[in-house]
Order: sequence, then C-alpha cells, then structure tokens
Amino acid sequence: MTDRASLPLLLRLGLLAVALAAYAGIVFVRQGPPATGDTPPLTAVTTRLSEGDLHGAAAVVTLPDPPGYALLASPFVALFRPFIGAARWCTTASRVAASAHGVPRDARALFAEEQGQCGRRALRRDGQLGAPLPPWYHAQGVLGILAWLVLVAGAVALLRAAGALCWTAEVALVVFLVILPSASSAIVQLFHPQDLLSLGLSASGLALLLRRRAAGAGVLLGLAFLTKQFAVLILVPAAVAAPDRRIRVRLLVPAAAVTVAGLLPFLAADPRTTLQNLSGIGAAGAVSGTTVLSLLHASPDLTSAVARDVPVVFALAASWWARRRLGGSPFPPVALLGLVLACLASRLVFESVIFPYYLLAASVAFLVLDLVRGEVPDRSLAWIAASAAFVVLHPANTVLDAGGTLVLAATAVICGLTDVAGAARHRTRWAGAELPPAVDGTAAATTRE
Repeated sequence: MTDRASLPLLLRLGLLAVALAAYAGIVFVRQGPPATGDTPPLTAVTTRLSEGDLHGAAAVVTLPDPPGYALLASPFVALFRPFIGAARWCTTASRVAASAHGVPRDARALFAEEQGQCGRRALRRDGQLGAPLPPWYHAQGVLGILAWLVLVAGAVALLRAAGALCWTAEVALVVFLVILPSASSAIVQLFHPQDLLSLGLSASGLALLLRRRAAGAGVLLGLAFLTKQFAVLILVPAAVAAPDRRIRVRLLVPAAAVTVAGLLPFLAADPRTTLQNLSGIGAAGAVSGTTVLSLLHASPDLTSAVARDVPVVFALAASWWARRRLGGSPFPPVALLGLVLACLASRLVFESVIFPYYLLAASVAFLVLDLVRGEVPDRSLAWIAASAAFVVLHPANTVLDAGGTLVLAATAVICGLTDVAGAARHRTRWAGAELPPAVDGTAAATTRE
C-alpha cells in the first residue's frame, strides 16, 4: 500500500452512511436482537438507571458484566424514551416458529403470546394480554447500531494514529466491519452491544496513546474496562508499552479513576452483586461448550475463573516478554498491536465455550495489525474466515471441535507474538528511518518490505 492519501471528509461521511445502512440492513435481515437470553438483564439495568433507580440497577444478578454500557446508554434512553426507551421488544414470527418445535398445535397461539411474537398482544406476568411489543428498532435494540458506530470510529482512529492509513485501508476496514459475521452476531445472537462498545473505546484509547495523549487514553481504556472485562487484555499491553514510568502513571491513574468512579455507586447500593458481576461469574458460572477447557469437566465456577483470570496472567507474561525484547525502546505500532492481538486471542484459548461473537475482538485486532504492517491482509482474512466457519459449523466430534478451536486460537497468539519479535529484530533499522509514531510520539514503527 503506497498511496498515503486519505479520503476527503465528504467521501468519508458518505462511506460511513452507506456502511451504517448496510450494517443495519444485515442486522435487520438476521431478525434483529433477540428479546430473550442476555437481553432482559442488560436492558433492565439500563432502564432502571435512566429512571434514577440505582438500587434496582445494582441488584440485577444475571448479567456478569460491569455497568459501563448501562451508564453510557441510559442517558440516550432517558432523552429519547418515547422512541427507543422500551426495555422489551417483540420476537419475529420466524424466531418463534423455530423455537416452537414440540409445542402442540393447539397451544402455539399461547406460546406465541408468551414469546411476545411481533403483531400479537404480549402475555403479561399476571396472565392478562397486554399491548403488542414494539420492534427492536423502536426499542433499546437500536442502541446496538450506535455501539457499532463507536467501534468503526475507534478502529479508523487507531489506523490513523498508527500512521498506516490510506484511502484503500480505510475503505477496506469499514467494509470489513460491516460484513464481519461476529460484528452482527454481537447484536443478533445474544445482544451484546457492550462488546462492540468496549472494543471501540479500547481502539480509541490505543490511538490516543500512540499520539502521546496518555491521560485521554487512560480515560477511554478505563471506560472500556468498565463496559466489558476483556478490555484489561488491551490495557495491560498498553501500560507495558509506555516508554517510561511517567507516561505509564498518566495512563493508569485515569483508567483506575474512571473505573472506580463508575463502580462506587453500585458498590454502595449492592456490593455483593456488583463484585459478582465484575468478576464475570455473577450468572452461575460458565456455560458448557466444546473447548479444551470444557472437556476437563471442572465445576462451572472454576471453569469461569480460569477463563477470566488465566488470560490476564498470560497478558502480563507476554507483555513482560515483549518489553524485554524491545528493551527501553518505544513500542512501534506493529509491536503494540501484535501484543494486543496475542493477549486478546489468548482469551479464546482458555474459554469454556466460544460463541461466534467471541471472535470479534481478535478478528478486528488481527485485521488492523495487517493493515498497519502495510501488507495485503490475506493472513488475517484467512484466519477470520477459518475461525468463523469452524465455530459456526463445528464438527460433531467434541475432541476434534475442541482441538480445532485451540489450534485456531493459538495461531492468532503466535502471529501476534511473531510480529512483536520481528519488531524487536528490526528496531535498529527503524532508528534511522522516517516511520509512523511510536507510543511516545517519536519516530519508530513498521517496515514496508
């Protein structure tokens, strides 16, 4: 990629508008966010915060996430309540039909009302029929589209800050974020807009760090962790990549302050539930799946603890190794992004179950890394296609399924660490070259071989 020109503002806005319409269309075709699963607890916390009910929001025990998404989304719910304030929305007829297998024919009308089928009067808890529920795009489900916009903005900002942006890279990245299966699955599978939001905030934080704005980066990375716990796998390499203690402190203190400020009201209202949700085991442990970890038949709480904690330990060890390899040199963007990819992919190694949207963070990090390297992203696209196909069309043999998942996750980890090692080998060559900014804002970055 030799053309360094970026898109003019009007073309960029046009690209964003077309991409937004295309992504919303994909979500619509995939029948929108589900009305069940993780949706009710997430919208319950958001709704109660928008109504000023902190104690009610803090008491929700079935959502093993920090309250960051609800804190950020509740002002929109409060301001636009007549249009998007509904915490519940209807379920499409095809979804209801797909879940109605085994239901007697004469009971299917009642089943449809219980499921809140679109166009039917929903069955209330008191057994009476209420008004029909609104569609997802007239309820809080539409906020998932806004979360995707945050991801797009963060990914493009990171590409720019790494000094690798040309108009082809920008278009490729935006198109990729439209068609990436895990990006829409994060909305239509279990309604996890917090994953999109956290990754977008993290990418924006890394962009500010590369521009030597450590305090702003700390605020965004703190918000990202407050939204979804996996952001700590980005915060750790970001902190280690800081070239000196002063910048590291300017990064970590705002991150900690934002996290504490967001958690304190919830801790005061319901400390036990808040700590359970923050730990990620507030929903009775891990879900059984087909990964190497799940084949060990450990207890759900132990499996969940391993899935949440061991990747953090790996991130600390990998970041320490990367710092030793690069010495006191600033981390070039390729090294930082390679380390971030390895840390995010390690989460897939230790998970008890992998839903398609779990691939989101590693997929985006992998593509951005390849674009920053200045190469055709065939490596990342091949991994994304293979991992998505394998997770969706997993083999019937559980051992083969678990082994294949492990190999794919380990491949992404190895690719990330290999780029870190390559950055360390070439740092003397970078010293005299005109290259993109490193973490401290000085010249040092990627090779264009």
